Amino acid sequence: MSVLAPSVGVLWRIIESYKLDPDVFFRDAGLEVEWPIEPGTRVSYEQLDQVRAAAAEATGDPAFGLRAAQVVHPSQIGALGYAWLASSTLRTAMTRMHRFVRVLNDRGTLDLVEEKGHFLAQISVAQASRNRRVRDDAQLAYLVTLCRMNGGPDLNPEFVGFCHAEPEDLRPYEALFRCPVYFSREHNELALSSRDLDRPLPSANHVLAHMNDRIVVQRLAKLDQDDIPNRVRAAIMEQLPCGTISDESVADALHMTSRTMHRKLKQEGESFRTLLKAVRQDLAEQYMADNSLTLTEITFLLGFSEMSSFSRAYKKWNGVSPSAARSGD
Repeated sequence: MSVLAPSVGVLWRIIESYKLDPDVFFRDAGLEVEWPIEPGTRVSYEQLDQVRAAAAEATGDPAFGLRAAQVVHPSQIGALGYAWLASSTLRTAMTRMHRFVRVLNDRGTLDLVEEKGHFLAQISVAQASRNRRVRDDAQLAYLVTLCRMNGGPDLNPEFVGFCHAEPEDLRPYEALFRCPVYFSREHNELALSSRDLDRPLPSANHVLAHMNDRIVVQRLAKLDQDDIPNRVRAAIMEQLPCGTISDESVADALHMTSRTMHRKLKQEGESFRTLLKAVRQDLAEQYMADNSLTLTEITFLLGFSEMSSFSRAYKKWNGVSPSAARSGD
């Protein structure tokens, strides 16, 4: 299990904020950190988790993980961070994080759920931790701070929930999240209102966002060398804007024949046709939520040669044409 090395900078700076030498903790865990860290480098989750637990114990601060909010910078998560900043809305940003969170932690998930008028971002890592409270605190502290970087410093969640038990001192949680905070929940989750979720963001730049998306897709493809369906999805995402995508072009990008690719996909219960449709449908929803993109731009980003082709496909997926979806009719 591995995590993206540039995120090491978050933990490094947290430790420094306590006037401690981070290098001591990293060396004890067998991690040699050299600056600057190459963007695509990955490090062991277990070793990083050891550093985090040892540093938290050394400080004696039960709110050690929440300190992540003080040191957050999008550059710490590379291209995904820059794509987040350039997103048109927080909904688009959250959708990006949902799609690409595995580039940060290959056992991590960010599930998006809408219920009872709330939009829930639920974070989980399918791996044990030496100090789960600190790990989970840091994740939600990081996420709410990213939201405020886009939505403004006055943005407050509807509520925040943690799997771990309630701590003795709630003040650090209340001061950071500025909303009701619940404990012993089923999920670690952050709830946002639809108003905050869909408000257009002044930092939106769809060109920069999609450029960085492509970098993240390339990293995911390298990460999933043994996962043929995900490698095919990544290659499809990479090639769609070119407008000449085919099973042959995708297979060639994966350094195999189309026959071999089809056979390996069949072994996994998948097919090129269904993956192409699923990727297009997923991206269409993201692009449609980005009001800075015209329907013509979306058409070509999805690899359709004509808007009429995109319109027919979108209506088949959603029951309405893209123009009707945009107008709310």
